[in-house]
Amino acid sequence: MQSAPLRSPQVSRRERGLRIAERIVLASGIGLFLVLVARLGVDNVLVNLRMVGWGIVLIIAAEVLAFVANTLGWRAAFPSGEPVPSFWQLFLARVAGDGANYLTPTATMGGEFVRVRMLQGQASTASLVASVMVAKLTQTIGLVAFVACGLLVVFNDLHLPYGAQWALVAGLTLFAALLAGLVIMQRRSVLAPVLRFAERWPFMGFLKPLRSSIEQIDAKMARVHRESTTRIVLSSAGFALGFACGIIESYLILWFFGIPVSVRLALAIEVLGVTLNNLMFFVPLRAGMQEAGKALVFAMLGLNPVQGLAAGVICRIRELSWAFVGLAILARSRLSIRSLPGSMEAPSSTNPSSR
Repeated sequence: MQSAPLRSPQVSRRERGLRIAERIVLASGIGLFLVLVARLGVDNVLVNLRMVGWGIVLIIAAEVLAFVANTLGWRAAFPSGEPVPSFWQLFLARVAGDGANYLTPTATMGGEFVRVRMLQGQASTASLVASVMVAKLTQTIGLVAFVACGLLVVFNDLHLPYGAQWALVAGLTLFAALLAGLVIMQRRSVLAPVLRFAERWPFMGFLKPLRSSIEQIDAKMARVHRESTTRIVLSSAGFALGFACGIIESYLILWFFGIPVSVRLALAIEVLGVTLNNLMFFVPLRAGMQEAGKALVFAMLGLNPVQGLAAGVICRIRELSWAFVGLAILARSRLSIRSLPGSMEAPSSTNPSSR
């Protein structure tokens, strides 16, 4: 029997480099977390975690609302006039996909691959892929909309330096302009021109058999945009609502900690927390960064950073709990996390974060 061709040494070196870089970043994040715990005091953090107690179950359960909103956002991204999977099927695929995104490397599209695979047979593959790609864009639009609207409400409460205020405004403006460009590109069939350009290079010849499928996906994405701007707005609004559901989590955490709580304060914590989380997307599992980010957010708002660190740990427990639910759904659907493209040993999350 003929042996399988060996992989290119160049590719192997690149993969080794990525693994080493990912592990260095992961170790740095864990190191940061340990330093914070040592400085703020293990006992102080544990005291605040014990204050939440069984309330963690309520915090985990509240995430269902975000999944429902995200599922509605995804459903609006399907081309009209074609079969669409049921809400329950979309919901399960959403949870499983988010679990895969949490447990696979940053550079992959593991969650999107899972969603398409799980729903094969419920709609055409081209429609599924197109809906996932459109939803990826509208989810990012929803994130920017939530952060921008939230900042408008709580901007005066943040007490940020003048330079940081302008950096936030400039960053959001630039990101909004970039998203507008991406919407125009999807509306005008972005994949076909890229495919034609890539085919000029001999080493991209493997794309030729995929031309028909790619053109179908491209046409369906463009159709979603051209048929109704309302669908894009509704999809983006669904994802924005999903991010806004995090306000409930922040409110509950503050309440369990015995902190005088208001919706405005919970909104400020969630807006800043989501912003920092998504800026740290390249850190595997956002290890240490999520906890450090919460401590920083609490300090910025005049709250106890020890309680912020404990809040970050609670958010970590919530994320891991739903990631395991996603794995259970994957196991039931007979898909393996190891079958995802680019699966590696060290887990991480993808950008944008669902929360």
